[in-house]
Amino acid sequence: MNHGGEIPHPKHPSYPPHTKPRITLPTMQRVLIISDDPHQVAIATAAARADGNSSRSERTLEAGLLTVREWQPAVLFLDLRLGLTPGAIAAVLRDQEIHDRVGVILIAAPEHLTLISACGRIDDFLVPPVDPDELRVRLNRALWLRTGADESNVIRRSGLAIDLERYTVAVDGESVDLTYKEYELLRFLATNAGKPFTREVLLNRVWGYDYYGGSRTVDVHIRRIRAKIERNESFIETVRNVGYRFLEETTGSRIPVTGQEAP
Repeated sequence: MNHGGEIPHPKHPSYPPHTKPRITLPTMQRVLIISDDPHQVAIATAAARADGNSSRSERTLEAGLLTVREWQPAVLFLDLRLGLTPGAIAAVLRDQEIHDRVGVILIAAPEHLTLISACGRIDDFLVPPVDPDELRVRLNRALWLRTGADESNVIRRSGLAIDLERYTVAVDGESVDLTYKEYELLRFLATNAGKPFTREVLLNRVWGYDYYGGSRTVDVHIRRIRAKIERNESFIETVRNVGYRFLEETTGSRIPVTGQEAP
């Protein structure tokens, strides 16, 4: 088991014009597993990879918290069998980075169930032995809760609809023609609504670590996306001195007649 190492998600192929790949879940989500149980890590890793996500594992809480900050996972599996005290568990769940951004699934032995009731905000929990199919379903549910997709796998914000299964986008019911990278950038921001990302992070997550273009590439794509989807209101916000984020909920803010904000 390669603890601490990322299990890469295969790169998306180049699709011919007008063809749309079919997926069942938002892709490219990151799943972190904090456990020293190789069997548990293997099951959680298989569940993440089965739906096109990537995963990493850490054997200690300290290493796991560092990875949360550096790697920014969407969901965290935390194995309480590491010997964590109630105070340590509460501190993890109060951690601003986890509380605001990361879905939490606890892995707990029967004797830990009383701790879970006092844990506060968690997305789910499992009691070993864990059924792989059940774990996969619970992981997918946590990802859906975090990405904002509805039961039909569509993210909706006011008149904007992003279909994660069919790779299509519509505004007020009218189809919007996006390039593959424009769609991937919009999808990544939308499935992480409310979280600001730097241009460098967006380059790494959408274009890949082997892309050597400048951060201006992100600005150009954001400008094109805005021109296509922000007809009456804003969906993507410029975060000064940081980058961009997709608004969690639109507030009815209208696009000024004089034109929209430049990236």
